[in-house]
Amino acid sequence: MKFLDKIFTLLQKVGQSLMIPVSVLPAAGLLVAMGRILKDNFIEISIIKNLGEILFSGGISIFEQLPVIFAMGVAVGFSQGAGVAALSAAVGYFTLFNVLKVISGFSPGELAINTGVFGGIATGSLAAYLYNRFHETQLNPIFGFFSGKRLIPILSAGSCLILGLALGVTWPPIQHGIQHFGHEVMTSDWGPGLYAAGKRLLIPLGLHHVYYPPFLFEFGEYTNSAGQILRGESARYFGGDPAAGKFMASEFPIMLFGLPMAALAMVLRAPSEKRKLVGGVMLSAALTSIITGITEPIEFAFIFVAPILFVVHVILAFLSGILTSQFDIHLGYTFSASLIDFIVGFFNQKNSLSLWLIVGPLIGLTYFGTFYFLIGLFNLKTIGREIVENITQPPEKRESNSQNEKARQILLALGGKENIDSIDACITRLRVTVKQASLVKKDNFKSLGAAGTMNTGNNFQIVFGVQSDKIKEEIKSIIRLDSSTVDLSKSNLKDSKEIEPDKSLSTNEYNGFLIPIQGDILHINQTPDETFAEKVLGEGFLIDPSVGLIQAPFDGEVMHLFPTNHAIILKRTDGMEALIHIGIDTVKMKGEGFTPFVSIGDAVHKGQKLIEFDLALVKQKAKSHLTPIVFTNPELVVHLPNEFYKIDISNNTHLK
Repeated sequence: MKFLDKIFTLLQKVGQSLMIPVSVLPAAGLLVAMGRILKDNFIEISIIKNLGEILFSGGISIFEQLPVIFAMGVAVGFSQGAGVAALSAAVGYFTLFNVLKVISGFSPGELAINTGVFGGIATGSLAAYLYNRFHETQLNPIFGFFSGKRLIPILSAGSCLILGLALGVTWPPIQHGIQHFGHEVMTSDWGPGLYAAGKRLLIPLGLHHVYYPPFLFEFGEYTNSAGQILRGESARYFGGDPAAGKFMASEFPIMLFGLPMAALAMVLRAPSEKRKLVGGVMLSAALTSIITGITEPIEFAFIFVAPILFVVHVILAFLSGILTSQFDIHLGYTFSASLIDFIVGFFNQKNSLSLWLIVGPLIGLTYFGTFYFLIGLFNLKTIGREIVENITQPPEKRESNSQNEKARQILLALGGKENIDSIDACITRLRVTVKQASLVKKDNFKSLGAAGTMNTGNNFQIVFGVQSDKIKEEIKSIIRLDSSTVDLSKSNLKDSKEIEPDKSLSTNEYNGFLIPIQGDILHINQTPDETFAEKVLGEGFLIDPSVGLIQAPFDGEVMHLFPTNHAIILKRTDGMEALIHIGIDTVKMKGEGFTPFVSIGDAVHKGQKLIEFDLALVKQKAKSHLTPIVFTNPELVVHLPNEFYKIDISNNTHLK
């Protein structure tokens, strides 16, 4: 079971990572649509026609470069938004692409090797793995420039070189199989039905994002008049391929007719005293489906409370695909089969009138009749027919005082911040992995506005609609603020172990944080350097040193010791990082007058001697001898009380 949970977690992460590159497609589709309209309808007016050409070329280039966009997007998704991972993915993909290009040249009679978006997903995943595994790696000081994040693009290029060699051997039969399957589903009458039903079937698990990319971004190839090669249903449709649009057309009857009519059936089956309330909820959900193509608010109203309706939903989705195929309807979308996308992609439509006059009404009536009949026959507990408290929550529980408070209540329902292993969001749902599923209060989510909740093991998906991403950011912010605040006015600076400090050193200490240098404490904004004064590197304080000695402020590890020994970064056992930078512009002294007693990777104890320096020489040669001490964690919130700056640490006084 744990193995299946891991697979499910991985697929969830893949699915939500794919949403990042997919999010650029609406912009691309809009540019292409506007370009096609202008260049095809204003041939006589050269300036408008030329503008259309520019818009079309700009938009179609995004479809043409989907593999590298997927590589970068997946890398960002798997690395929690790290830009270096995206850069490394691009480097890796270009390496992979050219290696496969060379290998293809070895067999000129064979089909050129093209991994498409699968290659992009592979390189993006690899780049993210390399980033997560090695972005804090420190090399020998000789190669210090290439340490940390700068190492990742190098590793990505090397790894993708090896990946390219491996795919050069293994990919051709896979590519042949994909093309054969793609040809079968594109030329069959059942292909669109398979596409539509498969997506609906995977909606509860949130894995539909993994299912549809081969259809939209791989199956089929089209070369436009400019010689650009476009792959996949989506790119081919917006590139002008008259054969494209069969798969995407299969969903328009569902979003525009079927599910809104299913919502109407649930409204009419609700008790009369609740019908107005249910009608308001379902009207909003139906309009969301029609205008934006987001269907979860309707689907989660019946998926779990009435599974038989979900089975019917999947069957009718298949029927929708069969009918659009039979009537040879071709339509396209960049986000979902909504009214907005119908308008955007109208320029390349075919037989769309049949959607509005025949297929759409037929699917809508079938949804309504089937849902209405089955709800009554089996007394299904759809919205309004369930237990009273599920639909009539008190106003104070249904609407939080603020979005932040709502996010805090959701976090509490998830078992609190200590129970969160990871949290992310796609377009309509919050995706959370918890440490203990038993601590999650699933019943609370509905009163907080969730359309539905689904979990497999420790993996939870909570449908909050388009607010999901905002809620995710709110929860992350709450976790950061609650758990990453350092307040030197309180005794919450914990050390892993109290070590007897070196008796020859100062024991100046404030609530567990040992002041690392004797001298006067000043505000960081008094530093004669903008980088420190403006807190670019983080919050901190300044020391006007009276002796040339640095000691460890806490138990921890030496993360970095600069080659010139003028600065050191320490990491405490709880993850807090502190930079001690002796003087300003002391790097120009090239190590003269600085003597280190530790190396990178060494464990240090509070009070341990770290660096000795010639204070007189620093005053003579550096811009300033004032020494900043900065907390460098980007997520850290540091509070330094006013009394902190009034402390006299010029003598060896133990601070209380």
